[in-house]
Amino acid sequence: MLRFLKLMLFISLVILAQTSCVLQSYVGGPEMEPIAPLQGYGTLGKLPFREGWYGMYFQEDKVGYSHFKIEPSGRNFKISSDSVMKLTALKKTSQVLTKERVIVRPDLTLLSFESLVRMNDKELRMIGRAEGNRFLLEMSTEGETLNRECPVSGQVYHTSAISLMPSLKGLKEGQTLSFNVFNPEKQGLDEVKQKISRVKGEAGLKNAVWKVKNDYGLSVVSSWLDRQGLTVLEKALDGSLVTKLEDEAAAQEFLKKKAPKTDLVLDFSLIRVERPIPHPEKTRYLKIKISGIKASLIPSDHRQQVIKPKKASEDDAFELTVRCEDTKATDTSQEKAPPNEEKYLEANMAVQSDKEEIKEQAGKIAGTASTDAEKIAKLVDWTARNIKNTMDDSFTSLSVLKDRKGECQAHSILYAAFARALKIPTRIVTGLVYIQDVGFLYHAWAESYAGKWLAVDPTFNQVPADATHIKIATGDSMDEVASLLKVMGKIKIDVLDFKEAARAATEVRTSLGRRAPTSMEGNRAATRNTDGNRTGLIRRVLKRGAPVDIIASRVAY
Repeated sequence: MLRFLKLMLFISLVILAQTSCVLQSYVGGPEMEPIAPLQGYGTLGKLPFREGWYGMYFQEDKVGYSHFKIEPSGRNFKISSDSVMKLTALKKTSQVLTKERVIVRPDLTLLSFESLVRMNDKELRMIGRAEGNRFLLEMSTEGETLNRECPVSGQVYHTSAISLMPSLKGLKEGQTLSFNVFNPEKQGLDEVKQKISRVKGEAGLKNAVWKVKNDYGLSVVSSWLDRQGLTVLEKALDGSLVTKLEDEAAAQEFLKKKAPKTDLVLDFSLIRVERPIPHPEKTRYLKIKISGIKASLIPSDHRQQVIKPKKASEDDAFELTVRCEDTKATDTSQEKAPPNEEKYLEANMAVQSDKEEIKEQAGKIAGTASTDAEKIAKLVDWTARNIKNTMDDSFTSLSVLKDRKGECQAHSILYAAFARALKIPTRIVTGLVYIQDVGFLYHAWAESYAGKWLAVDPTFNQVPADATHIKIATGDSMDEVASLLKVMGKIKIDVLDFKEAARAATEVRTSLGRRAPTSMEGNRAATRNTDGNRTGLIRRVLKRGAPVDIIASRVAY
């Protein structure tokens, strides 16, 4: 149900677009007879339904199914949830399996949960339980375990409560609900806001007569419920992602399919432009026109500036300029620390800067470097040269270090772990990057602070990252990258101007003082023989006859 839609949105941020839905709209038919408000059941024991099977769809293509079941557990209840998804990217199909077992009180308040997410051969397990005003959480993956104690107050719910709460509290026109769910990734609480309305026109699929707008974190999901309060349909992102109530046989039928028809990269992530950028790795200045999205979704910062026309509305096209940082400036790592410095130094489940293996390797890489700028350059260079660029997923930076392979997100979390281990504030950035002869694709890189913020790309071995890197989101948590969800499948780009720097190699080598090739152009050449070529992976797949009508993916490279 709703939590599975959110999982689909974030596991890869892979399948989002603005398109017609597999299901028809519920507006426009003849008016139904007035629907009497549904009095809340008050307790799980009074629910008239205990189980549901759902098909999961992306752009008319079935990509998975989910199932929930509610059973008594002593005086409490157990909510069991399972889902299977198949996601294809660059001709490689990944299977994502989730299992959850949640123990709740009759009023849905959370007591404990166990969950498993398995993506191909990678697993992430979580166990949590409430103890008074704290919640104890254990997360483990690939032999590593993280224990956390999280303070909580008031009534706390699991995400499984989101789809069931309206039925327990009651359904009537205009009613609003608000409650807190525990977010294991944030290790804290997220507020859920729900607004209930009656379906206008004729009853929809499976006799849906109620609609619930769910605001959860930075994502919005719409749900439709039948007269008993059972969720029969959920949609996200203009109907691009859908879960639909089905019988068990129909829900599981997709398992017979070898792979979904839609390739998340080759059919869904390219933003093509009419004017090509011949040497993106040399580009120091870029000016583009952006349409299809609100200007507020693209941040302005130290290297990129949003330019809105005078008297323009929020939906009008706007311009964006991107300028590479001036790396000739002297290293000022002793100057004032950035705001929220602790946030950009802390370890988490993905960026494991507190692990001894990470600390030891970071120290070896930095060697005798005396300034943060020198350390940053060495860390970027080592990561690009030693981590093979593949479409393999990893949950943690330590896993990337051990496997020595992964996509752009893997490169970025490993680099961030190295930098934070050396006490260099570093944050993950997600946005767009230009791929020569292909177009703009979604990509992840990093920014480190050495007296000022500096964009670096540990996949393409760039210090600084070239000006075709367009930032959309900052952070390594699901909610921090949620702004991407409002951009994907909608953004259009026209290249207006760009400038190259012929002396980029000399400038960067002089300013950072390192012996290895360090310019954007020099680093690109240095990594070509290690499968780090910016266009190599995409071109190899395209040469096999893959389509190039692509629109959006967080991990497009």
